[in-house]
Amino acid sequence: MNIENYSKIAPQYYDDYISEFLIKYLKDSRYNNILDCGCGDGSLLYALNKFGYLNNKKVYAIDLSRRRIELVRKISKTIIASVDNAEELKTIDDNSIDFFISTQVIEHIDDKKMIEQINKKVKPDGVIYILTVFKKWYGWYFYRNNNKWVIDPTHLREYVSDNNLLSLFNKNKFKLLENTKRLHWFPITDFFIKRMSLKNRKLYENYLMKLVRKIKIPVLGYYHWELVFKKIDN
Repeated sequence: MNIENYSKIAPQYYDDYISEFLIKYLKDSRYNNILDCGCGDGSLLYALNKFGYLNNKKVYAIDLSRRRIELVRKISKTIIASVDNAEELKTIDDNSIDFFISTQVIEHIDDKKMIEQINKKVKPDGVIYILTVFKKWYGWYFYRNNNKWVIDPTHLREYVSDNNLLSLFNKNKFKLLENTKRLHWFPITDFFIKRMSLKNRKLYENYLMKLVRKIKIPVLGYYHWELVFKKIDN
């Protein structure tokens, strides 16, 4: 799928949500800079900026979509946003990142290549936060890809066991600090709005819409899988 077309049919709207799991490590970690790898439209950066987590930090953001990078630049002029590939990270210097964040990206790409870049770009003792999809054997959603039911038709894979991903992180290079899974809940409004092709971003800034979006249904068998690693100082 063309990445620019995908950015139009799958917009990411801004809200105030930040995972408590991520907040815990943002508060506990000493970091001077942060990278949002595969930032999309910048929904997470919007929330982090709103609540001051980007204050006095050097902030990097990369995404394959030029359209999305243009949106991210509007969040804050201080964000260094670039069109780049999470499998290559050509715009990021080696051993330069204190806090690496990637949400709902690794399942879309070559995960081995992405982890190789994490190892290159993150400083020793740097923190890595990954949010991805975990699927139980009974998990079902109405999209199809490679003759399987999937929650997103653009996923290359959906992890079905911890070892699927953890085995790729070399224990001599990364220390797993913590990981957790929480059931995926989907705002009912988003289901209808996407199918009506309503792409007006200001719609989601409406107070009433924010309240209505809190009405969610569970996607049984699908979980948000959050993992935090520390790069080992060799």
